[in-house]
Amino acid sequence: MSGFSFDLPADFADYEWEVETKGWFSEARIIVSGKRYRLNFYDPVRLSQEIESELQRDGAFFEPNLLIVQSVTRANMEQAAALLVQSSQVACLVEE
Repeated sequence: MSGFSFDLPADFADYEWEVETKGWFSEARIIVSGKRYRLNFYDPVRLSQEIESELQRDGAFFEPNLLIVQSVTRANMEQAAALLVQSSQVACLVEE
C-alpha cells in the first residue's frame, strides 16, 4: 500500500516552530484508500508529561491514533505517516 496523502493545515508553516516547542500536534490527517484518519503526534518528553497528568487526574491514559516522534516537526510527521502506511499499521487506526 503506497498511495496516501498526508495533510496539515494550510497555515502550518506559520506556527510550526510552536508545535515543535510544545511537542504535541493533533491536527494532522492521513488519507489512505479513501479513509481519513486524524493523527496525534507527541515527542517522548511531552508524552510522558501527558501520561503522568492523565494518570493523576483519571487513573488511565489513552489516545487514539498516537504516533511518537523524536521531535514534532513536519519532516518527522511526514516520515512517520509514510512508515505507518508502508508497515500496514494503518489498519490499527481509528477512522474519522
